Amino acid sequence: MARSARDPWRDGAAPHLPARTGTLPPVCLLPGDPARVDLAAAVLDGFEIVGHNREFRLGTGCLDGTRIAVCSTGIGGPSAEIAVVELARLGVTTVLRTGGMGALRARIAPGSVCAVTRAVPGGGAAAPYAADDDEGEDGRAADPEVLRRLGAEAASLGIGLTEVAVASADSYYLGQGRPLAGYERTAAARYEELRALGVDGVDMETETVLAVGRAMGLRAGAVLVAHANRATDAWLEDYEPAQLAMLRLAAHTARSLSPDAGESS
Repeated sequence: MARSARDPWRDGAAPHLPARTGTLPPVCLLPGDPARVDLAAAVLDGFEIVGHNREFRLGTGCLDGTRIAVCSTGIGGPSAEIAVVELARLGVTTVLRTGGMGALRARIAPGSVCAVTRAVPGGGAAAPYAADDDEGEDGRAADPEVLRRLGAEAASLGIGLTEVAVASADSYYLGQGRPLAGYERTAAARYEELRALGVDGVDMETETVLAVGRAMGLRAGAVLVAHANRATDAWLEDYEPAQLAMLRLAAHTARSLSPDAGESS
C-alpha cells in the first residue's frame, strides 16, 4: 500500500513515533530529552523501550498495575506538535509534559517542581491550534483536572509544588534573552520582554503541548523542574534528583488520571 504524502500513516503505523494504533496506554508522559525517557525506569515497574526514531524515544511501564507511556518530544514546538498529534491518533487521551524551565522570578529556586497553569502566546507551532473556544477559554491553559490531580498527588507524596505560568520560546539563545556577541542589546530587550509578560518561567515546548493537546481533544498539562533561575543567575548542575521527584509525581498523577487505574498490565 502506497503511503500518502497528505497523511503519511500506513496500516495504523505513525510516520514518526515508533508505535501503531491501539498499542499504547491512555496516558503518556512527555519529557523533551530522549535520554530522560529511561529515567522512568526508576518510578515505573517493568519499564521497557518500545522504540526510538529520530528525537522520539518511547517506552511503557506500570505503576500499581496501571500501564503508562513515556515519549520524548525533542527540543521545541515543531517536534512536540508531531508527538502530541500522533499520540492522539494512536489512542492516547491524556498527555503530561515532564520537562525543565528557566525560572524568571527569584522566588522559584532551581530544583523547584512546578505545575503549569497556562502558557502565553508566542510559539509558531502552537499558533494554528490555539484559538480560544466559543466560551472565551484560553486555548493554552492546562486541563483543570490534570492540575487538580497534580496538586492532590503532590500533597500525598510530600512533594512541594509551585503553580506557574510560562512562555514557550522557539529560540534557546536570543529568544530567551541569552547574550551573544554583538547582540547584547537584543538579548537584554528580549529578557525584559519575557519578564513583562508576567510569567514565572520560560521553556520551549509547553505552549505547544497544551494548545495541540486541547485541539486534539486530549487532557493536557505540564509539570516542570526549574533547571535555572534567570533572575538570580543560578544553574542547577545536578538536576537528576529533582527530575526523579517530578517523574514520581507525574507517574502517580498519570495513574490517577488513567481510566485503566488498578487494572493489571
